[in-house]
Amino acid sequence: MGPNWCLLPPELLQSIAERVTSLADHIRFRAVCHPWRSASSPRPRHLPIQLPWLMLPFKFDGNGDSTRLFYDPSASKTHRLYLPETLGVNICGSSYGWLVLHNGKVTSLVNPITRATISLPPYTVPPSDLGIAPLNVENALISFEDCCVYNSALCSTHNFSVEKAILTSNPMDAGCMVIINTDSLWELAFCKIGDERWTVIQYHDEGPTEWYDVCDLSYINGVLYTLNPDGFVTMYNLISPSKTELDCEPISSNIYLVQGVDGDVLLIYYHGITYDDGILGREIEHTVYKLSNDGEPTWIKVNDVGKNVFFVGSGCQAFSLSSDHLQLPSNAKCVFYDSRRMTEQKQNYYLSWYNHKIKLGKLDNETVTDISGDLGSFQINGCWLKSLWLTPSLL
Repeated sequence: MGPNWCLLPPELLQSIAERVTSLADHIRFRAVCHPWRSASSPRPRHLPIQLPWLMLPFKFDGNGDSTRLFYDPSASKTHRLYLPETLGVNICGSSYGWLVLHNGKVTSLVNPITRATISLPPYTVPPSDLGIAPLNVENALISFEDCCVYNSALCSTHNFSVEKAILTSNPMDAGCMVIINTDSLWELAFCKIGDERWTVIQYHDEGPTEWYDVCDLSYINGVLYTLNPDGFVTMYNLISPSKTELDCEPISSNIYLVQGVDGDVLLIYYHGITYDDGILGREIEHTVYKLSNDGEPTWIKVNDVGKNVFFVGSGCQAFSLSSDHLQLPSNAKCVFYDSRRMTEQKQNYYLSWYNHKIKLGKLDNETVTDISGDLGSFQINGCWLKSLWLTPSLL
C-alpha cells in the first residue's frame, strides 16, 4: 500500500503550496483533498503574474450558451469556462484579471477564474463631476446647463454603450478606480470601488454621438490619457482637475495607448505586414513609439523596448507586462497578438468569417512566429465580442 499523501503535516503542505508558481497548478493542488485545500489559500498573493490568456470572440446577443473559450499560450491549450454572467452582455474591458461587463444599463466586474463579482454604481443616480469642459468650450457651467446634463443622472429607460473600461489597479486593492468611455452624455467618467455614484470627467459637448471623440484610454502614473480617432492624445489630471491636449504630430489611427513597465507612455502602431513592390518587406506588424517630454512633446520610435512584453487583442485593447514577471527572457521584447484572416467571405463584410491565431512578433529581429495554430472561425460584427487578453488571477 502506497503512502497516504493526505497525512502530510500541515506546515509541510503550506510550505509546498507557497512554492507553487502556476495558477493552474495551485488550483490542482487545492483539488487533491481537504487537508491540501486547507493548507493553501484560495486567494494566494505569492503567485507571480501569469502569462495572459486570449478570450476568443463569442456572440453576446444572449442566444448562445454560457461557455467562454480562453486560449492559454503557456499550456498550449484552450480552457472552457462556464460564465453565465457574460450571457447577453458586452465585455468592454479586461484589467488585472477582471472583466468589465455592461448590459446597456448596468456595469459590473467579474473575475472569470473565481466567479467573484462586484457591482458598480447605477447610472440613474445623479453623478458628481470634475468640472472639466470640452476643449472647444470656454465656460464649463454654461456648457453643462445648455446640454441639460449638469449634475444629472442618465434616464432609467436609456440604453447606452460603454465603449471601453479600464481599472487602475486590482479591484481588491484600496483606491481602485473604474474609468469608462461611453456614447452617452457622460463621455468620460469614473468611480472607485464602493462609491455610490459616478464622477463625470467630461461631458460630450453636443450630447451623445455615434462619432466618438475617444477611441482608447490609459491611466498612467496618476494621469488619464485618451486617444481620439485622428491619433491625438489628451491628458486629464483627476487630482487637480484639468486637461491638456498634447501638441505632437499623431502617428496614425491604428494605434493603442499603453503604459510601459517603467511608467513610460507608449503607443503601439499596427501597420500590418509591409511589402515593397510586391515583395515581403517587414513581417513584423507592429511598431512602438514613446512619448518624449524633453522640450516639446513628441513621439519617438523605440527600437529597444526593454523588458516590455506587449499583448494586443483584436479590439481596442493592448497592455504591457514585464518579462521578469512572466518568467520570460529579459530580451523577450515581443508582441503577443491575435492575427485574423478571412476564411469565408460574404457579400456583406460583417457576415464574413475570420480565423484567429496567436502570433509572437519579436521587435528586435522583426521575426514572427505562429504559436497557437488555428483557434477557430468567428464573425466580426456588432453581435460578436472581439478577442481580448485576460491576465488570469485568483485575487
